[in-house]
Amino acid sequence: MPESYAQLCTTCGMCCDGTLFHSVELKSGDSARRIASLGIKLRRKKGVEFFLQPCSAHRESQGVCSCKIYDQRPLRCRLFCCRQLLGVESGEISELAAMEKIREARSRIARINELITQVAETNPNRSLAHRVANALTTLHRSSIHDLLASAMQELEEFLLEEFRMD
Repeated sequence: MPESYAQLCTTCGMCCDGTLFHSVELKSGDSARRIASLGIKLRRKKGVEFFLQPCSAHRESQGVCSCKIYDQRPLRCRLFCCRQLLGVESGEISELAAMEKIREARSRIARINELITQVAETNPNRSLAHRVANALTTLHRSSIHDLLASAMQELEEFLLEEFRMD
């Protein structure tokens, strides 16, 4: 990634913080032993090794994201590019427009987190979708339930259109 686009990733972090993904599968070429030695808790299901999001190597402080194992991160992490980053790299969108999409996503996520805290405590070490699902199961049909469900559905549609790659 060109250095000029690094601000997009360090402002966003949604590929690491449990917003875009609930888990990351290791790819062939990744050393599970090496990744585990870096402090990433690996799991295995049906012969596939993976780790849950948010990633334990992800850090966020004062709106700036970083990775404590960046130079040694798994291959899937090295290869991932969201729609915003690809759009800027190809010249289809400006860096300013991409930053605005990131800000919009972050604003929607903050609203969802506010609604979650009104409902129930959830595990911050789980993905956003998982935390929302847990919060919704504690609620019976109510205005907060409907607001949370609607906000999450709108966020998922936004992420699919603006960030996720098929």
